Amino acid sequence: MPRLPFVSAMMLACCPAALFAAPTEVSARIEAVTLFPWGAQVTRTVRVPEGASEVLVPNLPDHTDPAALRVAADPGLSLGAVTLIDERQPAAADVPTQELKAARAALDAAAEALAGQQDDVARLKAAATAAAAQVDFFKTIDTSSTPPEKLAALAQTVGAGVLAAQQARVGALAQVRRAEAGLKPARDAVEKARRAVEALEHPVTGSDSLLLAVSGAGTLTITTYTDAAGWTPSYDVRLDSAAGRLAFDRFVSVHQASGEDWSDVRLTLSTARPSDRSEPGELWPDLRRIAPPELPMDRRVSMAAPKVAMDAYEAPVVEAAPVAENMGVGMQGETVVYTYPGAVDIRDGVEDLRLKLDRVDASVTVLAEAVPMLEETAYRVAEGVNGSEPLLPGAAALWLDGAMVGTANLPFTAAGDTLRLGFGAIDGLKLKRVIPQTNEGDRGLISKSNERTERAEITVENLTGKAWPVRLIDRVPYSEQEDLQITHSATPPETASDWDDKRGLLAWEFDLAPGKTQVVTLETKMRWPADQDLR
Repeated sequence: MPRLPFVSAMMLACCPAALFAAPTEVSARIEAVTLFPWGAQVTRTVRVPEGASEVLVPNLPDHTDPAALRVAADPGLSLGAVTLIDERQPAAADVPTQELKAARAALDAAAEALAGQQDDVARLKAAATAAAAQVDFFKTIDTSSTPPEKLAALAQTVGAGVLAAQQARVGALAQVRRAEAGLKPARDAVEKARRAVEALEHPVTGSDSLLLAVSGAGTLTITTYTDAAGWTPSYDVRLDSAAGRLAFDRFVSVHQASGEDWSDVRLTLSTARPSDRSEPGELWPDLRRIAPPELPMDRRVSMAAPKVAMDAYEAPVVEAAPVAENMGVGMQGETVVYTYPGAVDIRDGVEDLRLKLDRVDASVTVLAEAVPMLEETAYRVAEGVNGSEPLLPGAAALWLDGAMVGTANLPFTAAGDTLRLGFGAIDGLKLKRVIPQTNEGDRGLISKSNERTERAEITVENLTGKAWPVRLIDRVPYSEQEDLQITHSATPPETASDWDDKRGLLAWEFDLAPGKTQVVTLETKMRWPADQDLR
């Protein structure tokens, strides 16, 4: 994550919407974007009106990283708690929309319908209760004082009353059950209407919001970070062979999938890598031990011994180490930053937006480089020194005198460092490397038990119709042992040995006129003790 300046104490948590009482909703404008090779820092501004105590800033990217979120306030504007809201948003202090009014009316109607059905259930329950009371009444009638001649009639009357009351109770309870079952659709309708109102009052969005406690008026600056963006440089490298000039037309390919469009923003390209490691790898000790030399396999089999005797020959233990793995140009410390001239639009989901930066020129020397051990033709190479501005690594399209001749991956080239680029084969410069026959019939080899001599003939022929400065590169073996002695001789002698700081590489530099041929003879001799083998 980027190390952004600490601006204010921040409370970053997802707080219930009920805690907030209608904050003032103010949209943020994206003003500037700093792109890194991987990731981007996005800067927004919010104008806080006079009298606001809480401000809701909607439409931040979903899953905004709270660790990289920073908020700064202008002088005269006090900033309190800052809450990052990722789920349901609090209601803003706006006049309800027609849609919200209709949803609230639908909720009221559903609630009224449910209440009416609940009243019907209550009346049915009251009827069942009355019937139960009648049953209890008939069961408690005292017949002890009733004359015998009237007892049978009274018993018949009580029985009929109990039966009728029980039947009325059972019927009322059945109606209660049916009415209570009928309440479920009404309750579901109320819940659905309530959710519709809540969704309008406190919408769930595909974005985050900020709730800020403020005092005063002024501008807030909000900085966020996303890793779903980046940039890479690319080049059109144009060689004017007659003038000996290289021109680097510089471009940047920008991509972003942050979930929002960046419209009309100031763009800064930084070479900082906040997503990379910020500290060097740890070097671990290298423990070595010595032990008697291993026996040959046949002797190990024939001298098998009990394990207790072989323990002394077990493999040494080695401590394991973990495996480590016109653009404005400025510097932030040791970081190069480029300020793009003019505002740009970078839409969400852009995979490759190519922006033209500027042109950098360099004086170069053009020569033909020949490696006859590997190829049959020489290649055009431009060499020079980079100017005062570093060239970042990136893909390059190579142009020779107005025609495209290939592509390359341009390495990082610091200011003052050497530039070296190839611009294709020179078909008229023919190369040949042969090892001629010797009297013994071996192809260029005269070999004894402890001596070997090799002779090679190298030819460069110019069939292009123009003179070329040529660099011819070949090699001889080299040794790091005193007992292995290696010498060589060349006609004509080489211009440089250990060319390009590589052991055993030889280079010849010469001018080759059209129609001419240059022959180089190279002889190598190796000597070593008779009891040793050459490897």
